[in-house]
Amino acid sequence: MKFTYKFALLSTIYMLVSCNSESHLDLSSFDIDSPVKKTDAINGFIITNSHNPLDVPEKFLKIQSLSAKLINQHWLENPNFILQITDLKMLLKSTNIVEANTYITTLEIAQKRYLKNMVAVRSQARFMQQDLDNTLNDYDQAIQVLTRELTLLETPEKTYQDNIKHLINDIKQATKKYSQLSNKYNKSLTTIINNDITSSSDLYDLRFSFVEGPHTLCSRYKGMDELLNKVLENCVYINKEQILSGFNEEDRIEVSSHIDNFAPRLWNQLISLNGFFDTNNNVQYFENSLRQQLSTARKDLRDKQNIQHIDIAKLVENYQTKISLLENQRQNILDNPLLTHDRKIDINQSSFVQSFQRLQTNVKNPIKPFAQKFHDPNLSNAFIRAYAKKTIQCYPSELIFTVSHTGAFSLPFSYKTQELVFDFHHNQQYLAFQGILTTSFPVVIKAGDSNVILRRGKSLTEKLNGRLREQWSKV
Repeated sequence: MKFTYKFALLSTIYMLVSCNSESHLDLSSFDIDSPVKKTDAINGFIITNSHNPLDVPEKFLKIQSLSAKLINQHWLENPNFILQITDLKMLLKSTNIVEANTYITTLEIAQKRYLKNMVAVRSQARFMQQDLDNTLNDYDQAIQVLTRELTLLETPEKTYQDNIKHLINDIKQATKKYSQLSNKYNKSLTTIINNDITSSSDLYDLRFSFVEGPHTLCSRYKGMDELLNKVLENCVYINKEQILSGFNEEDRIEVSSHIDNFAPRLWNQLISLNGFFDTNNNVQYFENSLRQQLSTARKDLRDKQNIQHIDIAKLVENYQTKISLLENQRQNILDNPLLTHDRKIDINQSSFVQSFQRLQTNVKNPIKPFAQKFHDPNLSNAFIRAYAKKTIQCYPSELIFTVSHTGAFSLPFSYKTQELVFDFHHNQQYLAFQGILTTSFPVVIKAGDSNVILRRGKSLTEKLNGRLREQWSKV
């Protein structure tokens, strides 16, 4: 028991003594002229799983990667051009290196040129879109005409006659329903009207107005007309405020309730029966109304009765061939990779880019000034040298230690060291001591050790500079 206690005590004392002891770098064995350069500090770097002064920094990789994307892809084929320009500028600014300012300036030029170029791009895209829409519309109309002719040839006359009979009956029923709704609306206000209005008046007549557009964008009022909220497909207005103004204040709530009840039903029945004709703009809306269908059916019957062709079968075959040909030609246009799925011109497609370049020869490549500076060896060497120097200088302070001119140094023991690197910057060489150091005991590093490598001719900064330049050259 006493032996165990004494052994533990001695071990603890030894470890305490060892912790206070310094490790040594045997400079004389490496023939390093430190005595001549006593004022030049020898820096040591601790390499861990996550830190290594010779690793290419993540930020530098991002700068190189973003630069490559901007330089190697046509600016118009890159939908993320502005976003990438912004990100690259932020990365360059965050380096706090003076040598980065030239690149930042050219990126700002690129951003301005791009925005200016996009005015011309959108102008040409609109022109091409109009031309495309007109072409497709011509095909649609031609196919529609031939399809109608084909239908007339193939459909029996009795089918048109029966369709007309059904439509006439549907119109009678719809007219009756509209009249009933209108009468109920009028009767619901009759008593109130008699109480409030002594003379005959049409103030309570319900009138509709229509503005084409989605309901979500409709304004609440249009002049004296109020939006009909129960009709959610489009912008339908009624003269509600005008009607209410003709009644006593105590009756307006009841009148408003009757209007809200009947107005939507009257509107739906109206457009189903007649559609809606805007007298202000001479535009017919809801053309698929029953009366419009009846007019079309009667015209189809007349055209059917006027067909006097001898060989109808041959004519049918001829129409089918023409329709098939037109549909194929139309589909070839739609299959163009220049178009998106909703038949819009895609300005980022190479076919549009080629067309744009052919027509807009005076448009400057916005990224060209940056690319020229990027590939300028004088500028890139200065930037990379400054970046390498700053990277070494900004290595985590807790992972840096100093070696005295005698070779003595101390290591922080809170890190699991994988390797030590010593930088003799003054005479362009660095030394690597490889091996995982798991104890706090001092070490002696001398030439000839199997896990010691001395690199001559380059300092640590120059070595990192070479790796950065190699990465830069990949663009």
